[in-house]
Amino acid sequence: MLIDAHTHAFLPADLETLAQRMALLDAHLHDDDPHKWRLFGQGSLEAVAESMARAGAQRFVLLPVASSRERVGQLNRWAAQAAAEHPGLIPFGTLHPKGQVTADLALLLDLSLRGVKLHPFIQRFSLADPEVEELLSQVEAAGLPVLLDTIHPRGLAQAKPHMAQVLEFLGFSGTLPEQVAALARAHPGLKVIAAHGGSLYGWQELDPLMALDNVYFDLAYLNGLIATEALMGIIRRKGPERIIYGSDAPWREPVAFRKWFEDLPLTSGEREMISAGTLLELLGEA
Repeated sequence: MLIDAHTHAFLPADLETLAQRMALLDAHLHDDDPHKWRLFGQGSLEAVAESMARAGAQRFVLLPVASSRERVGQLNRWAAQAAAEHPGLIPFGTLHPKGQVTADLALLLDLSLRGVKLHPFIQRFSLADPEVEELLSQVEAAGLPVLLDTIHPRGLAQAKPHMAQVLEFLGFSGTLPEQVAALARAHPGLKVIAAHGGSLYGWQELDPLMALDNVYFDLAYLNGLIATEALMGIIRRKGPERIIYGSDAPWREPVAFRKWFEDLPLTSGEREMISAGTLLELLGEA
């Protein structure tokens, strides 16, 4: 079985906004540049579901992201409706640290959403914010996993120098491995999926996360960004039982991403675990 544990889809108005922002940020980069933020396909729910089928994914996790606190409820209802329309879809929900977390989480649970997606860069918060501590305490008590987007700002600026000014303007301090480790230690009952290999562009600083059993890494967006030898070192050190397959569609093309994954020198047992086993155990379905 293949489960893509990291996918996004967007409402029409959001797609228009995304296209404008991506053009502003990365328009000068060539389409073949793996560092370029660009959509593959239309980005609608239907398009992403079709791309999952083409890639051979029997199930996929939809991760909505509320850039503003006012949209949390709308997007969580949409994710639940999407799951009703697509039997293979595993719906996560979104929360915003500066929103009505208790009420929003109650709705998320009523909708039977399976986890929480947090994106500090898009949602404009820091892991050090006191509201984040309260949010994570409530999510931990609810027994839901959190898929946390990660960006290492210094590494991102090295790979894409033009982003240094953007990061400074936004005042974004990043989601660093030591920050993720601190919150995971503070919430030992919380399962944290650190996206993009634990720290996007910060893979040389993963030591604080390696021994933490409640921290998982997904592979989303990594094709073309990290050398195979370096990635295999991360997988073997963390263990395939803490590694989760995910493409980051539609920011990555799922068929090409799966080919990249199939070319990794994994054992059959490691591949089966990463493809579906780890996520199923995390969700209590194994």
